[in-house]
Amino acid sequence: MRHRPKHVAEYLFMRAVSAVLGRLPYRLALGLGWGLARLMALALRRRMVEVQRRIRGALGEASCSPAQARRIAWLAWRNFVFNSIDTIRLPHLRESWIRRVVDYEGAVQLRDQVQANGRVILAAPHMGSWEMAGMALHFFGLRLSYIVRRQSNPLTDDYLNRLRQIKGFECLERDSRSLLRVALRHLKEGRVLTILPDVRARDDAFQVDFLGGRASVMQGMAVFAKLSGAPIVPACVRRVGWTRHRWQTFEPVVPDPALDRDSDVRRMTQAVFDHFDRVIREHPEQYFWFNKRWILDPLRPQRDAASGPPP
Repeated sequence: MRHRPKHVAEYLFMRAVSAVLGRLPYRLALGLGWGLARLMALALRRRMVEVQRRIRGALGEASCSPAQARRIAWLAWRNFVFNSIDTIRLPHLRESWIRRVVDYEGAVQLRDQVQANGRVILAAPHMGSWEMAGMALHFFGLRLSYIVRRQSNPLTDDYLNRLRQIKGFECLERDSRSLLRVALRHLKEGRVLTILPDVRARDDAFQVDFLGGRASVMQGMAVFAKLSGAPIVPACVRRVGWTRHRWQTFEPVVPDPALDRDSDVRRMTQAVFDHFDRVIREHPEQYFWFNKRWILDPLRPQRDAASGPPP
């Protein structure tokens, strides 16, 4: 199969950057990332203005001034670049180093849930360095299965999935026809099914309240819970300063056998997003606000169907 020159260039660039940054001291690698983030923020000025609009819309214009929105947008962008550096450093990370930089308190609570229930669904928003924090859970003795969306560049997508598998993760493609069957099997085997559900669905059939608006989201997370009986453990990862990372877990959302499937799926999904809403409002600089398709934007079915899955 031949690949587009753009995809080949992106793949070679990622491998080269990984080789360089993976061998630098962590703070030095992040320092280079800080400079890169500044340059990119200048080049992406229009996107940054749009993100500031999103932030003020979500947090409330009365409580979030333009200056505060600019600061949150910059810190969120810097953290995104830092998180990207964490991801491309994955091949070079060692357990002893991970244990020094990640706070495991939330991991202990998650492990207790796995031991008590035998099966758990972990739901996290796009906050913090979720790739590196997932590796921390692996080193803590938890087996993770990631539900991932295939990216537009097949070379970088395959490379990242290989990195995850080397570090003990199983990757399940969201659009696979066998996803439901395989996900339920993984839950039965005691693997932690890990989902980042705060992405916009392709239609508006299923909506929840989120960040002051109505968000069209997918039902899969709660459907897996309803069919398997597994509790959903909402959690988030936060970067503390430049180099520390903290897992935080919240009260599990448990299926209610007294409710019918549709009602229970809606209840559980909303409960998870309520946790996300609170933690994002508390730490907005940690959230990824930069999706091309903002979760609260009105859907345009024809354009969305033609342009494929979001990044």
